[in-house]
Amino acid sequence: MAQGPEAVTPDVSPNFKPEKPARSETTNQRRGRLNKQKGHRKQSLARKALEELFGAEALFHGRKANEEAWTHLPVRVEVKAGAQVKPIETRFLAAEKQSIAAKAIGDPRPFVFVAMPDGQSDGLFVCRLSTLRELLG
Repeated sequence: MAQGPEAVTPDVSPNFKPEKPARSETTNQRRGRLNKQKGHRKQSLARKALEELFGAEALFHGRKANEEAWTHLPVRVEVKAGAQVKPIETRFLAAEKQSIAAKAIGDPRPFVFVAMPDGQSDGLFVCRLSTLRELLG
């Protein structure tokens, strides 16, 4: 067995890039990232429900990413999620509770919420996505 400089085996470890330290995000960045993820998740749920309801399917995956690209649906859609929709939810749930309390026994009709703002002759129609199929079917 030879000893000396020719007997030393060279280091053959792979030539990887050195690891970068993990990036930390601020509290505001984390909140923003999580809000964006939640918005995308809710948007996807709404799109799937509407596609099932109308029997439509996006032609390619990129069309699913944004409401403005949902041209395969017969309606234009804007999905909102989080704290900004809390006032709408509050009013809807209060009206639904009032309707349930006044509902006649055996009345099978689904609940919808119609809001008529001051100064407008047109109203807003709000219902649950799960109720929409029953309404249109």
